[in-house]
Amino acid sequence: MKQLCLVMALLAGAFCTCMQAQVLDAHANVPFDFWLGQKLMPAGEYSIYHLSSGAVWIRGGNGELTSAVFLAQRISHPTARDEGRLEFTRYGNTYFLFQIWNPYQADGYGVPKSTREKELSSHSPRSKTIGVALLNN
Repeated sequence: MKQLCLVMALLAGAFCTCMQAQVLDAHANVPFDFWLGQKLMPAGEYSIYHLSSGAVWIRGGNGELTSAVFLAQRISHPTARDEGRLEFTRYGNTYFLFQIWNPYQADGYGVPKSTREKELSSHSPRSKTIGVALLNN
């Protein structure tokens, strides 16, 4: 029990330190509910921050208390994109955040697949990628 408390305290301290080193990347208005990890994020406005630790923080706007933090995978595209965008994978009417691309950069962030998404993709191999434009600050 003491070890669990110690681990939780260390994680909380690391998380608080990382939150201070946040950089606002962009805003997006997502017109549909989507899954980010094990959390269902409602349709609406979101702010996207990258943290010095390599994590990405997505926070709901308009008074929403919805937010999620995940460890991002750095990904690259051969050329820089003019428009930043959030990319979602859709299985039927269920959306999962898949990638985040910043405008005018060749690098982006990949979102790890959740257990829920892996299960859906194994039962429904047909998926579609949907993009939502990022709004610059």
